[in-house]
Amino acid sequence: MSRILMATLGSYGDLHPYLAMARVLKDHGDDVTIVTHAEYQAQVERIGVAFVSMKPGLDEIGPQEGWASKANSSVGGPQFIIRTLVLPYLEDSYRAIKSVAPGHDLIISHVLTFAAPLVADELGIPWISSILQPSTFFSAYDPPAIGFVTVLPKLRFLGPSVMRRILGLMSLATNGWLKPIKSLRAKIGLPRSARNELTDGFSPHGTLALFPPSFAPPQPDWPAHVRQIGFPLFDEETSANVSEGLLQFLQQGEPPLVFTLGTAVVMMDTSYYELAYQAAKTLERRAVLLVGKKVQRIPVVASNDPQVFISQYEPFSGLFPHAAAIVHQCGVGTTSQALASGRPQVLVPFAHDQPDNARRVTELGIGRTVPAGRLNLSRLVAALDAVTTNETYAQRAREFAAGLRDCDFRQQLTAAIAGYLSSPMEPVEV
Repeated sequence: MSRILMATLGSYGDLHPYLAMARVLKDHGDDVTIVTHAEYQAQVERIGVAFVSMKPGLDEIGPQEGWASKANSSVGGPQFIIRTLVLPYLEDSYRAIKSVAPGHDLIISHVLTFAAPLVADELGIPWISSILQPSTFFSAYDPPAIGFVTVLPKLRFLGPSVMRRILGLMSLATNGWLKPIKSLRAKIGLPRSARNELTDGFSPHGTLALFPPSFAPPQPDWPAHVRQIGFPLFDEETSANVSEGLLQFLQQGEPPLVFTLGTAVVMMDTSYYELAYQAAKTLERRAVLLVGKKVQRIPVVASNDPQVFISQYEPFSGLFPHAAAIVHQCGVGTTSQALASGRPQVLVPFAHDQPDNARRVTELGIGRTVPAGRLNLSRLVAALDAVTTNETYAQRAREFAAGLRDCDFRQQLTAAIAGYLSSPMEPVEV
């Protein structure tokens, strides 16, 4: 038995992968602790692993409407998240993680838990980084389409040397955001580091890539000791089963269009659900709208329409396989569940990694992309009509899903952890 500490911050898309890993490792006989937002305590403890609270909580962040729109901006979103939602609480996070870290054999850190590597280095505990989406690797051979800079993949013809300079300039622009990390390193007596913890914050001991090679093949400039272990599929808020009302709706007619914005973008004020309803009516299709807690956004006519089912949340794994098509924001958690379902998709990326994930699904021939900034009724209807009437999209979706089923995530994860723990850990490079 090994004692493993995981640290993560963010939305359900940032929590669920660690719950998936924690449950596998717990079943394997390991002792697992997760350090994350206070709001996630019930979800963590429900799977039988230890929970430790780490700031910020929603009470520190403030009203959801204000921060959700800023955090999901394609231009200023990353800076807002780092400088406003994460780094002001860096020392609080450091203390929370350090309070429970002694005695652990391994620390697994999320890209935003900047305090976790500091604690590991200070206490001499091996740590590995974990990456949820391919764009985080900032590869010059497979450049990411991120935020508002979505054109980079189209510039691959310039070659990796030119792309490396472009990505280097983008990384350099974020250095000023990360000064609190440098200050805390000095405060606790760690040597200075020239690395950019956001774009090059990978552990020298190893990195778990939580997606399969079929979604993003490995590249020559990825960091050392990367293990691709597949998608960590997990979507249980309180249960793995869809609601009774949804089950009845699914049984009463043809497969519906499913519209969702995941668990982060859904908190924004957008016209997405109004357009979703109009598109479903235009195409004369049944629809399921997953709207989070913002039910007031839904047109009254949709709420009274027997051809529409509205729910705050349903497990994607229980719903998506029954869809005619899935329309979503392309966060990596939603994307992985949609890919596993074997159903065609329409992708409406807003910011961050979403355009890059959408690009990959589109290149696989499984969906069509309509960027959020260009979303209107005619484009949404056209994309939905294409993916639901052209059988090629459904066929490629089924083939990709079949490949995912051949990837044994449980075996891959336990083998990776055993490998990291049994191999001599390299000295930390600063």
